[in-house]
Amino acid sequence: MSSLWSRIRGKSPEPDKASERWRSTLRAASQVPYYARWKRELNRARQAATAEARAEALRRLPEVELDYFFHHFRGFREKDDSAGKPREARSLWPTESRIAVIAPWFHVGGGAKLLLKPDSAELRKYAPDVIAAPVDALETIAAAGDWPQDTSLFALVALVGVGTPLLSPVARLRLWRAFGVPVYVHLRGFQGELLARECEAHDGLHFESADVFIERRPSGELLLTSLDNQRHPVVRLASRLEASLAMSVCGCGLATPRLMDLQPAKGRGPVHAPPAQPSLSALAAAVGETQGAPAETPAPH
Repeated sequence: MSSLWSRIRGKSPEPDKASERWRSTLRAASQVPYYARWKRELNRARQAATAEARAEALRRLPEVELDYFFHHFRGFREKDDSAGKPREARSLWPTESRIAVIAPWFHVGGGAKLLLKPDSAELRKYAPDVIAAPVDALETIAAAGDWPQDTSLFALVALVGVGTPLLSPVARLRLWRAFGVPVYVHLRGFQGELLARECEAHDGLHFESADVFIERRPSGELLLTSLDNQRHPVVRLASRLEASLAMSVCGCGLATPRLMDLQPAKGRGPVHAPPAQPSLSALAAAVGETQGAPAETPAPH
């Protein structure tokens, strides 16, 4: 199995901070019912201090199929969750712009206004600078009619995630014609954490190797391990996505690695029965469940 591990040229993350996030994620995973039988490997992996050692440690842990994750979501919830709320490592919206977030599958948090339905009238009243929503929600707004050109809107953020609709070139063009502003893709995790993002050059999705570990199966399918989701930690999640990796300097000037041509993995078919809606909005309810939910029994795979 090949790995997409990489270091950012000319820029190194703070070693102590990156190491602590690695340890915290695996510590959280050791509290998850699904990983009960792999506690020893998780504890051993927590001691890995280099990228190479961590890559090797991950390979000793199980891959998690997406179907299984969706159908046993409670089994991937950390037991030690006394606060009862997602613990965000950083703001999901690090900007001073007025952001309207429509029907995401994750808790919005501070810095943005949550709108539960893609209602054009309510959006116009709020007058956002940025609209962030799953692709299907953005297309619903676009189908309602052209957006007024005399507003403060200057960008759209298409929220895509594991199991959600991706932004096709045709959909991107349709959104441009409807709103008259550029669209930027954010690949988000189940807690809303940013895994990879599109820049102004629109040439792939930048990711930080200190935030997310990306591996690739022999088939090309990406395996994702996020270090920013410690409430529902899942290691080596089979994403049903594939992409190539670019290490060249981007047109925006960043030298971070990029996922190129993100698309559904070939031969894998659609996700089997994602919760309720293609955009996974129903997962928001699962993420916000109160404690005391019955633990799931790990599957023998």
